[in-house]
Amino acid sequence: MRNGKIGAPGFILMDEMRRDMPGTLKKVGALGYDGIELLGFFGHSAQEIKAYCTDAGLQPFSAFIRLKELTEEEDTAALNEFDSALLMQGKTAKEKLSYVKEIGCEYIGLLVDDPMDGGMMKKYNTIVEMAAEIGLKVHYHNHAQEYLNKGEKGWRMDEIMAEADERMLFEPDLGWMEIGGCRCEEQVKKYAHRMEIVHLKDYYREEFDTALPHLFRPVGYGVMDWARVLPLCEKAVAPKWYTLDHDKAYDGDIFGELKMQLDFVKNMMKFCE
Repeated sequence: MRNGKIGAPGFILMDEMRRDMPGTLKKVGALGYDGIELLGFFGHSAQEIKAYCTDAGLQPFSAFIRLKELTEEEDTAALNEFDSALLMQGKTAKEKLSYVKEIGCEYIGLLVDDPMDGGMMKKYNTIVEMAAEIGLKVHYHNHAQEYLNKGEKGWRMDEIMAEADERMLFEPDLGWMEIGGCRCEEQVKKYAHRMEIVHLKDYYREEFDTALPHLFRPVGYGVMDWARVLPLCEKAVAPKWYTLDHDKAYDGDIFGELKMQLDFVKNMMKFCE
């Protein structure tokens, strides 16, 4: 296996991190993950989070932050629990980006309220330029919305990439692509040169039909064809990081399912050499 690294996802861990961030990170490190893609800072300083990750043997390689926090004034007292967890220390956008950089992150993903907003990318590109000045790379992370409908210009994701600053990377979530209605090989091949992190996500749905409901599954335990997709990712992209994304453990065994998918991917990678 080449020297690619595997990161744990932040979303499924948010409640655990809110209760005990250092303890949760130690549990993730003990599972065998190389790093963590942060989603939430939970009021901790950059120095504290960096130390927690070091103690856990994890590299905080990336973090998701809210685009609105960097571009607009808002009443932080009125934020919901999710948005409050993502608040960064600092007054200006540059200070907040520096906070993430100090944690040790190389990448940031910007969470947007509406990916269909035609004016979104102007704001996004402003942050791409600002982040580049302090040594952070910005990527766009898709969900299902960018793939629910295909128009004359392609998917909404194609429009986003056409409007993006050339320095902006694309962090594809392969499971969300297919949940949205796009077979992921198409986009991996098209934008491989803009990818450095790839999100692997799995799900279950009876048919490839966006009208049908889906359930989240650990990577390797759903309907994604990893025997086909992983070799493609390795050949076309060879990403620096895979994030093994997983949004919900329905029986509550979060760490058990994170271990299941890590073991699956590590074994599958042996056949990608």
